[in-house]
Amino acid sequence: MIFSHILSGCILAGVGFGVFWHFFGQISLFNRLLWGFFLLIISLVALIGVFIYAANDTLRPLHQSMIILSDSLGVVCVVTAVYALLNQRTLSLLAFISIMLFGLVLFISLLLPEVRVFTPVVPSLGILILMLLAVFALLQRNKRGLWVVLAAMLLGVSTKADSVNSFIDPIDFYHYVTALALWFFGKAVQPRPPKPIRYTSS
Repeated sequence: MIFSHILSGCILAGVGFGVFWHFFGQISLFNRLLWGFFLLIISLVALIGVFIYAANDTLRPLHQSMIILSDSLGVVCVVTAVYALLNQRTLSLLAFISIMLFGLVLFISLLLPEVRVFTPVVPSLGILILMLLAVFALLQRNKRGLWVVLAAMLLGVSTKADSVNSFIDPIDFYHYVTALALWFFGKAVQPRPPKPIRYTSS
């Protein structure tokens, strides 16, 4: 049993569920479902990891499959959801189904032994696309892009967790940094407060 991994995993799972519950209740259905798949898959990966760190190795194959699901379907969902968010697009049923089918085909492909070696490429490409979308949004003075930039940067940092083992365990570092990235995604979606009405004297 590794208590620090259990704690950080529980925090990541809790943040994923909490962010989805708190920030995503007011957006359109299919956009919300994309965010939900992204956030909840990450939360489930962390939750299954908690049981593994509590000495339940029977869940390790499921954990590996869920990681690949997060790196395939999850990436496709968040890239599409961010594009829709920054461009104020509402997804249709057909678009949602197409995105899900693409993500599932990608997931199944990455399960194949000869293709699995390319699994790390998909999240890296997803992070790059998120950064480009966010920078373009900032150039158009869309303040939501700033939160997406911060979230994408943290997701990129989390992939380098193995290089920080001198002061914190890489698994704990990944959990905490990813949790903060999820919170930044939530801030990007948070409704903007209405502008105060200014009255001018005639």
